[in-house]
Amino acid sequence: MILLSWNSRGLGNPRRVRVLADLVREEDTKVLFLQETKLHARAAEKLKFRLGFENCLAVSSEGRSGGLALYWKKQVKVVIKNYSKSHIHASIHDAIEEGETWFLTGIYGQPEAHRRHETWDLIRSLKLPQDQGWLLIGDFNEVLSNHEKSGGRESSDRQMQAFQAVVDECELMDLGFQGNPFTWCNNRETDQCISERLDRCLASLKWKAFFPMAKVIHGTTTYSDHTPIKSHVHFASVQRRGKRPFRFEAMWVEDSSCQEVIKEAWLDSAGERRMEGVMKQISRCGEKSERWNKNSFGHVQKNLKKAKQKLQNVQDADPKSLNSEAIKNARS
Repeated sequence: MILLSWNSRGLGNPRRVRVLADLVREEDTKVLFLQETKLHARAAEKLKFRLGFENCLAVSSEGRSGGLALYWKKQVKVVIKNYSKSHIHASIHDAIEEGETWFLTGIYGQPEAHRRHETWDLIRSLKLPQDQGWLLIGDFNEVLSNHEKSGGRESSDRQMQAFQAVVDECELMDLGFQGNPFTWCNNRETDQCISERLDRCLASLKWKAFFPMAKVIHGTTTYSDHTPIKSHVHFASVQRRGKRPFRFEAMWVEDSSCQEVIKEAWLDSAGERRMEGVMKQISRCGEKSERWNKNSFGHVQKNLKKAKQKLQNVQDADPKSLNSEAIKNARS
């Protein structure tokens, strides 16, 4: 099972939603936790269809800030235990793998430093017995040490110690990560650039025993100043995927020749009658469109994959985001 957590910094932009939908599909994400959706609960729930999920629990934003959402696929049994403006707490059971039931808490730490203690008190109130598997994932809005920060003033020792105290009291461990050491950047010029590791996964020893080879990966995205974090918590055999179904690409309509291709394909099959004929016409349009796409646009998905890899390489080579221009160009 793959879990994805992302502080999206607002999902009112259709392009941002499309980027998220692509990410979910590429990673075959089973559970998705979003912070700062900046949406009313009803709007966030409607997004489940666009993102390819069957289930959702959403918490409304307050004005133009906040907002949480937890999405999950039908093969994952999720039981919501409780939630607030700062968290969603649920039990998880993968119906396909028939593994142990464990608990997931999605966290969005208080942005204001003077209210950060509310987040730590919340985590303490959710503490589970040692014999329960427990994973916490999200944006904690705090670092555990100054090694997790680059640029700006050093973080407050008192704030970091308060975070470490709750980790110790709840007997949690940081799962570490692969990729860029920072998950947030203010994207400013070199001398004003600040990067921090605000997003992470914490787990109980029992959860780690359930998934001893679990790994956390810091991803990359062209939107938001936070990077998505992926948690791989299953190691079953990889299922083979069938042929990719035909999809009409929105970019095609911007090419004037697209209409002619469809018109020609439709008329070629116009002799058939009733629904059988219509289905053949649709199928022929799909075949013609795919061939035309390869000649007109080339391998778009491959090119996108290369562009994303280039962005990842730029960020990995420059974790402190000192060369903001290069990162900006790679995102474009």
